[in-house]
Amino acid sequence: MSQSTYSLVFRGDLVAGFTAGDVKASMVRLFKSNPQAIEKLFSGRPLVLKRGLSLPQAQQFQANLAKIGAQVSIKDESGTAVTEQSKPKEEAAAKPQWTLAPMEGNLVKEHERKSVEPVSVEVEHLSLRAAEGQLLDESERKGEEPSPVPVPNWEVN
Repeated sequence: MSQSTYSLVFRGDLVAGFTAGDVKASMVRLFKSNPQAIEKLFSGRPLVLKRGLSLPQAQQFQANLAKIGAQVSIKDESGTAVTEQSKPKEEAAAKPQWTLAPMEGNLVKEHERKSVEPVSVEVEHLSLRAAEGQLLDESERKGEEPSPVPVPNWEVN
């Protein structure tokens, strides 16, 4: 019987405390690649970085990538994910392992977007000036004076 082989899968997830720019720069150095090729790895889609690894090799790669901030998962080449520790399936199923991929690009495809027609608003009658004095010009005011408001003079001891 042959030994099981494993793959490293990367979706663009980052380890907490790392920025996308720092992780991308570290991956360029680690993989000796160009920035455009590394940028494609951060699409949010699962991409296999390396296949045909033994479990210790896969765990070593996973640890090295975690040191530079890239979060990868190990998958058995039969398609099942390998958990960090050996846990019963019921316990692993009870806690979902959610992560967030970095926001790089649009989440909604172009054909799914609602088209909105631009609105033309007349603004020629508006003007801007420094915020001092009265808000209205003399020509904009009505001719009548405001009626006086009696204000009581209360003495508080």
